[in-house]
Amino acid sequence: MQKQKPWLLLLIMTLVSSCGTSSSGTTLDNSVSDNTESSSILSSEPNVDEYYGTIEDRVLFSDYQGLDFIERFDDGLSDDIWYTLDGAWHTTVVGAPHNGVNKRNIFYTSDGETDYLAIKGRGFYNREDPLIIGKPEGGVIITKNHLTPGRYEILMAALPREGAVTAMWTYCTTTGNEVTSQNEIDIEIGGTTGPSQFESFWATSWTKRETKQTETVDVSDLFFLNDGQIHKYTFDWYTDYQGSGVRRVDWFVDEKYVVSVDGNVVPEYDMPLWIGVWFPPLWPGNPSFEEDYVLIEEISFRAFENSQYHETCRSQPGYTKTLPSESNIQTISYEDIRNLNKLSNADFETLQTAERDNSYFGWKVDNASKGTVSLTADAKTGTNAFMLTAGPETEATYDGQYIKQTISNVFVGYRYQFSIDAKLLDAASSGNIEIYYRDITGRSINRINLPVESQNYTTYEYDIVMPENSYSLEIDITSEKGSVIYDNASLVFLGLAN
Repeated sequence: MQKQKPWLLLLIMTLVSSCGTSSSGTTLDNSVSDNTESSSILSSEPNVDEYYGTIEDRVLFSDYQGLDFIERFDDGLSDDIWYTLDGAWHTTVVGAPHNGVNKRNIFYTSDGETDYLAIKGRGFYNREDPLIIGKPEGGVIITKNHLTPGRYEILMAALPREGAVTAMWTYCTTTGNEVTSQNEIDIEIGGTTGPSQFESFWATSWTKRETKQTETVDVSDLFFLNDGQIHKYTFDWYTDYQGSGVRRVDWFVDEKYVVSVDGNVVPEYDMPLWIGVWFPPLWPGNPSFEEDYVLIEEISFRAFENSQYHETCRSQPGYTKTLPSESNIQTISYEDIRNLNKLSNADFETLQTAERDNSYFGWKVDNASKGTVSLTADAKTGTNAFMLTAGPETEATYDGQYIKQTISNVFVGYRYQFSIDAKLLDAASSGNIEIYYRDITGRSINRINLPVESQNYTTYEYDIVMPENSYSLEIDITSEKGSVIYDNASLVFLGLAN
């Protein structure tokens, strides 16, 4: 059965005794499923806004098994509810190594009013641990208990960078072989294929590798999924939807109904809940950044009444599980997360190149460049700075030196504070700081040019507001003639323009 609108479901549910299944989108292993239709927000349909809040007209809640919880992190992660996880999966793709998930990426933080769980994602350019340079790494927590049909909910801001997948999912295999048993329900952010991956998320339900349905849920009419704001993501899992005998999952965003799947793609086994960020190889793009964070305000589960039957899945995940109290979870500054520098190698301390893309850990040489990039001890702060030197000028040509860094998935109204320190080597040198706004095809919408004008270090700043049709932000630094020295670049996301 294709997904149905809530009002239509209420009219026909008593007539439904069984349903076919179909699939859409792309799955965790990047296999293509059967249904090519994608979903959209049903904001113009009756009951979309009310459907979330009227759940008890469809099913009653019950805590008869004592599984319900609300986790708000004011006392950290509860040992009664959670484990942290160390492990890796999908690690055999040639040319795309990653380091799975590790409990060292789980943190606590607070803005002074609200306590949060922060989960770090380490991208290509993270150099904190020399042993995993070039191998992205995330973090995951998992419930100790297998949970039953019910309402699953999280309030969070997803990790906002390409290449990382932020997810809340249930999972258990009864056979140890996903071809024959892969019981799973997903919310996945950042994994959708296509160049604008934070306009939609995947809502997926599986019972085995080839029995699945993935809906690509477009939320761009509401918000962009990497806007830095806390949003509420919910799914309701039924094994007997309103007495019809139909298994069904409903998904919601900020309490708005967005999509459903039903039939034999929906599990009937109890499963632990997994939450975190990881780096699938290749299909969600390249994690071309140093680090960023998932910020979680609240996680909750409420079990449905026992008329929503379930079978027992006895298997346990084959990864290392550790109680939170034994996981050495550190507390980090909320300001350090919210004011995170989005540029990599922004202190210009290293000229080593990243194995994955041959960049200077984020700074890529423009193909038109004919000059050189070198380290100089003439730094404003720290030990080193970058010196860009243009190629030789002739009567026919002049070849400058240009390096750049691009941030993808930046949309209209996104605000950034950009700054960089720069100086001319001598009076004969010249160079520019260039800011490009590009659309989804890579075409330049607009360019901001900031000439470097002094032989003394000067801080160049610019308040960036992304225009209509924008998709990526590119920062170029150049030497047009002679040599120009750069240090201390910063790009901080400020949220949405008013």
